[in-house]
Amino acid sequence: ASVKRVDAFDKVTGYAKYTDDLCDKGAYIAKILHSTVANGRVTSIDADEARKIPGVIKVVTCFDVPKNYFPTAGHPWSTQESHQDVADRLMLTDRVRFYGDDVAAVIAEDEVAASQALRAIQVQYEEYPFVLDVQEAMEEGAPRLHEEYPGNVLKHTSIRNGNYEEAIKETGLIKVEGWYDTPSVQHCHIENFICYAYQANHKMNVVSSTQIPHIVRRVVGQALGVPWGKVRVIKPYIGGGFGNKQDVLYEPLNAFLTTQVGGRGVRMEISREETLGCTRVRHAIELKVKAAARKDGTLVARKLTAYSNQGGYASHAHAIVANTSNEFKQ
Repeated sequence: ASVKRVDAFDKVTGYAKYTDDLCDKGAYIAKILHSTVANGRVTSIDADEARKIPGVIKVVTCFDVPKNYFPTAGHPWSTQESHQDVADRLMLTDRVRFYGDDVAAVIAEDEVAASQALRAIQVQYEEYPFVLDVQEAMEEGAPRLHEEYPGNVLKHTSIRNGNYEEAIKETGLIKVEGWYDTPSVQHCHIENFICYAYQANHKMNVVSSTQIPHIVRRVVGQALGVPWGKVRVIKPYIGGGFGNKQDVLYEPLNAFLTTQVGGRGVRMEISREETLGCTRVRHAIELKVKAAARKDGTLVARKLTAYSNQGGYASHAHAIVANTSNEFKQ
């Protein structure tokens, strides 16, 4: 039977309220300064000229934020540390791990002042070598992104069903072997990420275009070092997400910025370019497949090795590549 969606009327008539509709029109505007190197460390930031621009309220750099590492994956919290997502992110970082990493932010009265301030900030980097290929990154001597992960391997998962080596001993099998790959894909939802944060009633209030409001609440608390009960997240209708907004994006940073202006509302909306380059994508995966079948087409054995090119940070990587193997096994 045809069933009407409960939100259909509001969406097609324009009554539906999205994050931008709920933002205080008098809120300050926040913009992010992204790194211009792929691998390195910020040695200094000169924001003196940016602070002189009329309308600029505050410039916050990677040296100003608390060093509370947090995860971003949209997985439920586990009390077992071994089952928790990898906490490898900071709101702003001096250790740059990809071109476009977040090194500073500006709070201003309007978009023009915020954009001018970004252009006025001078950043000095200590640059390191980088590689772009997932297997090159695993070779001995490759630049290491995270010191605690030798070989740049976040996680190794093995799934076995039966005995492949024994199965392929059968005589008369047709064997096929090849390399295959899937590219990284950006979700291209119509509404870019947008967030509005303010303090009221002794709580941090975050209005966000997110798919994971409960997890955003927990991660904002972790990033700011405050009890989760002090954080309130409001999730209006979202203009698409498809998994991109199943990651905690800039809610922790925006929540921190409002604390820097006395709790006043701060609005952050990133551009399409930032969405493509600085937020979550579907990971590119290189796959080596070996298969053996009888002449009648009956599949006898398959073996898959998958390399997920996760990039600079963990997010959902360990779960995605494990799920790839699990689906292959079915």
